[in-house]
Amino acid sequence: MFSRKSTIIATVFIAFMYLVFVPLVYAATEYKMADYWPFKVGSKWEYNDGSMEVVGTEEINGINTYIVKDTGSCSGDNEMPRFNDENGFGVMMPNGDGTYQTIKVIEPYIEEGDETTASGVDEDGGTFTITFKLKGIANVKVPAGKFKECLKFLVKVEGIDVEEGSYYFAERVYFAEGVGMIKDVRVKESGDTGCALGTESLADFNGIRKLKEYFLAD
Repeated sequence: MFSRKSTIIATVFIAFMYLVFVPLVYAATEYKMADYWPFKVGSKWEYNDGSMEVVGTEEINGINTYIVKDTGSCSGDNEMPRFNDENGFGVMMPNGDGTYQTIKVIEPYIEEGDETTASGVDEDGGTFTITFKLKGIANVKVPAGKFKECLKFLVKVEGIDVEEGSYYFAERVYFAEGVGMIKDVRVKESGDTGCALGTESLADFNGIRKLKEYFLAD
């Protein structure tokens, strides 16, 4: 039979193992968002509906931004300052008078379940609220290849257009480490919708944007 002393030692050892190793097993994984869409001048991403290309840089509101030209269904032919660094991930929304609003939609370091909400005013005076929530990771296949452990976000946008009234849409967006946005899927919409990162409207587009090929500048 085991002695009382050996039983106490065994109990203490088990408790120690539980306190040390169980938190390691169940600790949430933290992701650095800058690793999932590296912006450098000259980088380009070709999608089934157009492209995104980093065409320049500009300091706006004290943040170093990259000017991303988007020729896809989302914006036609638009240049938008974006950032993805220690300030988080987001865009600079123009106010119409030469100034910009800083719209941060993802924190610089994130874990599954994290949610960020930002609000702003568009150039026409309408208001909007955009929410990014990290739903988890997923393996994704697109024309550019197979990408493992991509970050999967649910994006929701609610707004009020000064002429068309209220609108809403939701998208699933996937980012591959070291590459960028590889897929954007519109899943729901109502009203005269706009776009977040990739797709405009199911009425004008099939709602799915997929990466075909990409070039990452050194």
